[in-house]
Amino acid sequence: MEETNLENPVQIETEQNRVNEPEQVPMMPNNNMILAILTTVCCCLPLGIVAVIKASQVSSLYMAKQYAAAQKSADDAKKWALIGMGCGIFFDIIYAILWFTGTLLSLS
Repeated sequence: MEETNLENPVQIETEQNRVNEPEQVPMMPNNNMILAILTTVCCCLPLGIVAVIKASQVSSLYMAKQYAAAQKSADDAKKWALIGMGCGIFFDIIYAILWFTGTLLSLS
């Protein structure tokens, strides 16, 4: 007795089409390295270092085809860089206010 394959021909055709379709590769996310370095140098060293580390992970995660993790690292780098810039600007404003009011002179 000969066994016949009674699979649905539409299903077989769909599976064959999936094999032939090229994989959709998302674009590499912006790693925000320049923003992270500027934050490190100009604003807040500790948070800038965190941003630089996160920014440096983006390319290696993308090349390892971990696209979601690469996007998350890029977002985290931007987040930490902006938080660092905010902290740096906040402390600069506080410093300027204390300097202009003469409070810093009386503290020393």
